[in-house]
Amino acid sequence: MLSRFFFLLFLSLCGSQPLLSALDKKDAEFLNLVEERSFQYFVLAANPANGLVLDKASNTGAPDFKYAPSSIAAVGFGLAALPAGVERGWIGRDAAEAQVKTTLKFFYEKMESEHGFFYHFVDMETGKRVWDCELSSIDTSLFLAGALTAAQYFESPEVKDLAKKLYERVDWKWMANGSQHLSMGWKPGRTFLSAAWSDYNESMVMYVLALGSPTHPLAPESWAAIKRPRGKYKGHELIMSPPLFTHQFSHAFIDFRGKRDAHADYFENSVQATLANRQFCIDSSASFKTYGENSWGLTASIGPDGYMAYGAPPGLALHDGTVAPSAAAASIVFTPEYSIAAMRNYYTKYRNELWGRYGFADSFNIGRDFFAPDAYGINVGPTVLMIENYRSGLIWKLFMSRPEVKKGMKAAGFGKASARAQEPAVEMAAYFLHKRPFANVERIGDALKPEDLTLNAGLWATAGKNVELDGRYLQSGQNRQPGYKVTADLLANSRYFFFRLSVNDGELVSTHAADRMYEDDSLELYIDSANNKFAWGGGDDYQVIMSPAAGAVRVREFFHPERTALACRIVDSTVTARGYAAVLALERPVFGLGEGRIGFSLAARNIDRELGSDAKFNWFFLAPATYLGELQINKGA
Repeated sequence: MLSRFFFLLFLSLCGSQPLLSALDKKDAEFLNLVEERSFQYFVLAANPANGLVLDKASNTGAPDFKYAPSSIAAVGFGLAALPAGVERGWIGRDAAEAQVKTTLKFFYEKMESEHGFFYHFVDMETGKRVWDCELSSIDTSLFLAGALTAAQYFESPEVKDLAKKLYERVDWKWMANGSQHLSMGWKPGRTFLSAAWSDYNESMVMYVLALGSPTHPLAPESWAAIKRPRGKYKGHELIMSPPLFTHQFSHAFIDFRGKRDAHADYFENSVQATLANRQFCIDSSASFKTYGENSWGLTASIGPDGYMAYGAPPGLALHDGTVAPSAAAASIVFTPEYSIAAMRNYYTKYRNELWGRYGFADSFNIGRDFFAPDAYGINVGPTVLMIENYRSGLIWKLFMSRPEVKKGMKAAGFGKASARAQEPAVEMAAYFLHKRPFANVERIGDALKPEDLTLNAGLWATAGKNVELDGRYLQSGQNRQPGYKVTADLLANSRYFFFRLSVNDGELVSTHAADRMYEDDSLELYIDSANNKFAWGGGDDYQVIMSPAAGAVRVREFFHPERTALACRIVDSTVTARGYAAVLALERPVFGLGEGRIGFSLAARNIDRELGSDAKFNWFFLAPATYLGELQINKGA
C-alpha cells in the first residue's frame, strides 16, 4: 500500500494544482467545517449493507432508510467523497475502502440494470426500481465517475476490478439508440425516452466517459454534435444552461482548467455562468427578499412548491426567491471569494434554520418563510467535491489520472483542437417582478362588429403599438433571422377584445397538426384574467395559439377549448413570403376579461430551417410562480 507521503507525491505529479490561495485561518477552518459536515451525509445516510445513499435525509433527525429511496447519482458523489474523508481524517481508510467495496459489489452483483445502466431511484434496502423511474444515463454516469475516482484512490484489487467491470459493461451505443446523442433514459418495454442529451449541460462528464469506453465507445462526432448556444447577461457571455448544477456536476470530476476543445473554455464558461447567476439574484433583490449580494445561487433544489430546476439567464430563468446554499458552495472553484462570503452569510444569519447534521439544508425562501427540512445527496455531494478540489485538487487529480478519462478527453479534442469561430453571444431577456410591463387598451364603440376590424381597418390607427417583440425580448434559443419582429395592436369594446398581430418572418415553417401548432412558427397569448398568477390549465387562465397554415392563420385556445372554441376566432388574416398577420377576436365574458387589470403576455416562436433558428420571444413571463405583464381596458365614456 502506498504511504501517505508517496500518494501525495503521486498526486502532485499529476499536474493539477488546487485553487486554494492565501486563505486566512478563519476561512480555512470554516471551509473545513462545511466540508466535514457535508461529508457526513455519505457516511450516515448510506446503508452499510449495500452502500446505497438516500436521495434526501432530514437535516436534524437520524437517517431513516424508509424516508426516501436511494439516488444512484448520490451514491456516485459519495464514492468520490470517501477519499477526501480519508485524507481529512473524517473516516478511517479501512472503513472507507470497505464501504466502496460493499457498494461496487452490490451494484455489480445485485442491482437491477440493463446494458450496464442503472435506474435513477432504487429502494434503499433491496436496490429494486421505485416509482416509474427510468434507467438513467446521466445518473449512471455520475455513479461511474464516483466509482472510478474511488478505485483510483484505494489499493484494493477487488475495488479496482469491480469499478473496471461496471464501467466496461455499459453499452453507450445502445443508449444512443441510433443517434449521435445519448438518450436521457429507457423504461421497461424497450422504450427510450424521447428527450436526449443534445445540449451543453451536466452531461459533459457522461460524454467523456462514453468516448473513453474500452468496450462500447461513442464516436467523437457525438461530442461535436452537442449544441452550445451562447447567450449574454450583463456582460457575462457563456453557453446557456440556466441552473448552476449543470455547470458544476461535470466540473466536480473533470479539471477543465487550462484546457479547451474546439468549442469553448468550459472552466471560464462556468465562471461566467456563476457570475451571471449571482448578478441576476442581485438584480432581482427588489422582487424577492432572499436575494442579495451574499445570498444567491439558483440551481435545482426543493422549493416552497416542490422540486424545481431553478436557474438564471442567459436563457429561460426559473426562480421564485428560493436559494440553495449548495449553488454557491459548489461554485467555490469558480468564484471563491463570492462563494465563501455567501456561505458565511448563510451560516451566520440563518444558522438556526439552515444548519444541521449535514451542514446546510437544501434551500430557503425568506419571502415564503420556507426553510427546507432536508439535505439532498446530489447537492451535498458537489459541495464536498468542489470544496475539496478548491483546497487540494484531490478529486480532479484522481479522476483525471484515469486512462479512460484521458482517452475520452483526447477523443473530444482537448489538447489538439483549434478553436472554431463561435456565433456572437446574444443578450437574453430577463424578467423582474418589480418591473412588470403595463399597457392601456383603447375602448371602441359597441356598434362595431368583429368583421369591421379587418387588418386594414382605419380604426387600428387609434390603438398605437401596444406590444412589440424583437431581439430585446429573446427568451431562449437562437434567432438567426435579424429582421424577425412581432407587433400587436389592441382594442376592446364591452363584448370583444381585439388583437391585430403582425409578424415579419422571411421563412415560415408549419408542419404540425393544430394540436401541436406551438412546435411551428407561432404566436401565443397568455391570459390571466384574475391577475392572480398564471397557472397551466388554471380555471381563469388561457393559452391562445395562432400559427400560419395553408395560406391562412389558424387559432386554438389550449387550456379550456370546450368552452372557448366559439369565443376565440380569427376575423381576418394573411400569409405571404414576408410573414403573416391576423386579427383575433376574444369574447370578453367567456374569457373573464373585466374592467380591471389582467395578466397578459405575448410570446412568439420563430423556426428557420435554412438559417437554423429556433427561438422563443416573450413580452413578460416570470416562472415558476408565473406572473405575466399587465393590461387594462380603458373605461368607456
